Amino acid sequence: MLKLFRIHFVILLFYQVQVYAYIDVDKASLGETRINHKENDFKVILNLSPDADVKTKVSTKLDQFSFEWVRIKEYLLAPRARLKVKLSHMAQDLYLTYKDKVINFQGRDEVSYTELFVSLYEKDPIQIYLKQKLIATLTVAPTKLEAPKILIDYTCSRNDIIVEGLTSEHFSMGCHTRRIGRFGKEMPMLEIMWISPELRVLDNEQLPYHATFLNKQPVQIKVQNIYTKEEKVITIKAKIPKRLHRMFTAYGLGPYAFNTETDDGSGNRLKNKVNVAPALFFYLNYKISETASVRGFDAAVFKDSNFNNAGMYLGNDFGFSFDNKLYFTTLIGMQYLYFKFDDDFDAVSEAIFPQGIEVMYRHAFGIPNYIISGGIFLSTTDAIKYENAWLRWGKNYFWELNLISWAKDDFSVKTWGVSIGFPFKGFL
Repeated sequence: MLKLFRIHFVILLFYQVQVYAYIDVDKASLGETRINHKENDFKVILNLSPDADVKTKVSTKLDQFSFEWVRIKEYLLAPRARLKVKLSHMAQDLYLTYKDKVINFQGRDEVSYTELFVSLYEKDPIQIYLKQKLIATLTVAPTKLEAPKILIDYTCSRNDIIVEGLTSEHFSMGCHTRRIGRFGKEMPMLEIMWISPELRVLDNEQLPYHATFLNKQPVQIKVQNIYTKEEKVITIKAKIPKRLHRMFTAYGLGPYAFNTETDDGSGNRLKNKVNVAPALFFYLNYKISETASVRGFDAAVFKDSNFNNAGMYLGNDFGFSFDNKLYFTTLIGMQYLYFKFDDDFDAVSEAIFPQGIEVMYRHAFGIPNYIISGGIFLSTTDAIKYENAWLRWGKNYFWELNLISWAKDDFSVKTWGVSIGFPFKGFL
């Protein structure tokens, strides 16, 4: 009984390996096209089996308008296209298999046809059956290159990836950084995934291939070109930081316009209008997970009047678009506000509860790690008027355009300007 169980377990394990030894390009989300593939970049190889009769005619074509890149496991881009297949047999007698799918034909008389999405960087054959007999095999293969075509995904942009040893192959790679080690002393473990239609790791074709970086030492992989049978070693180099912090801080400063108003008690409005006032800012971001963080800020503007606005928020990323480069974040929390018109008036010091949303676009204009972001906080009560809107652009240091407007009872503040922010220090 135990022996039988072991046999069943081995069969099940083998079956699972077979099922997951390919990339599912059908259900993957669309990614950004950074290498334009055309119909002439690939060829469809037809092999007729001995069971095919002399009347069997097979025609194939990759649709020139269907080439697109899809994102696999959020970290890897792979190309796909729609393959058109036509045969000279009755549709009811035909079917084809591709990966884990069985696809039937449609047609009239002895003209049958179908279409399917194929993964262009994989080597899985398409098998055509007539009355349960294999009559033809189709394989999509790349045409020969004069120089390598390498796509390193933006997920690798912080690691300065270099791939050496490629000569005339297609190559796509993505990255994912995991946190390892104890809290407060966490280190990065960089996982890379890669695929190539020409290369395989010796006899292994369970795609995509994986490798792990724990330090700056390169990864060397012995591969074979399945078409030329040439064996060689490719080298992948990456920069790995020694530590991964969870809390990041930054500070900023800049000239701001600063307008304040109040009532003198007799119905007259008193105004302080300052064209250029010093403004100081402080920011923090504590990363809880890949999509959640605690964010804080403090904005202080002072000249004639004093104004300080600080907040603490839980940020949750809830929507992604444009190949995960554009995403939206809700900001739920509270703020503290301090305002003093001048020495003759009492200060206003209280908690307020505006809520906000932020939109961020990463790798803007095709520049790795440069970010455009913007957001707004709005008051949740009619008793307090509050708006805080911002627009940022940058990489490590950043430029920020900001407007803050607050009014309650007889007091009002409006300040706006441009500041520059600098990363300060990482903690935890």
